[in-house]
Amino acid sequence: MDTDVSLIFTAKSPPGVPKSAVRVVLSEDYNRIILPEHEEHVDEIWNKRLEKNPSLYNGSKFRLHSVKENSQSVTFCLGLTDYKQFQTTNWARNADELLQLGLKDFGSSQAYMSDPLGVGAFVLTADEFVVFIRRSQRVGEAAGLWDIPGGHPEPGEVNGGSSKLQDIIMANLDPSDVVKEIFQSTLNEIRDEVNIPLEHLSEPVLMGVGVNHTSSGRPSSEYFVKCSLSSKEVKRLYHEGGAEADESSSLKLVPLKEIASLSSSSMWNEMSPSGKGCILLYNSLQADVR
Repeated sequence: MDTDVSLIFTAKSPPGVPKSAVRVVLSEDYNRIILPEHEEHVDEIWNKRLEKNPSLYNGSKFRLHSVKENSQSVTFCLGLTDYKQFQTTNWARNADELLQLGLKDFGSSQAYMSDPLGVGAFVLTADEFVVFIRRSQRVGEAAGLWDIPGGHPEPGEVNGGSSKLQDIIMANLDPSDVVKEIFQSTLNEIRDEVNIPLEHLSEPVLMGVGVNHTSSGRPSSEYFVKCSLSSKEVKRLYHEGGAEADESSSLKLVPLKEIASLSSSSMWNEMSPSGKGCILLYNSLQADVR
């Protein structure tokens, strides 16, 4: 297993778990725990991040506390966080210390971490190529690395939500609407980053969840999505540019038959942890049917 990423949940069978079998439980108990002595330095850390990258935006996010599974469904236990908390905990200089304190104080290394839930997509074209993008230098993490299309579900897109964490009333968020947002955000990220229209994308299927150890255990849920367009058509659309074209610098289309051995290729060393997690999940699921 790659040291950059580990898998905390894998679907039982390919292609994965459909939206109808995914549940969400929302609770303030699933928010990160505040460590007062660290909180004194949060604004200072964030302002330094902004100086280096003015394009960063402090939007609200869902915090993944845990994933629970039974024979009929998978449940995401979610709190709330924001991008500022992510940058100032998971990416803090003393992140290792925060992980150790969480384990010592609460029996969980993630107790003091923001851990915003990410989404990523294994996009398969009609002629069986997998879509990768190289992240640009303006993004907040994994700059310059090959990745899958992805991002975050947004509380602000859910009825009663807001882009500002302080404005969100958790009781106003309907769990079923949050599930819809998680799956829809996966499709929206493909559309915005690769410029593939939504009508050419299948409903995502949850393959599993990985955690990124280069960002202190930040979680990302990964989905399988079929695209009805050919690789040539996808390449054309990408070069026309989408809403988030500035978040990547190039496109790579890898034949599906090469995905099983991707972890031993030169490309693997240039991939983001979330991208690696997505590939590991896909290969793990396919191993069950080989």
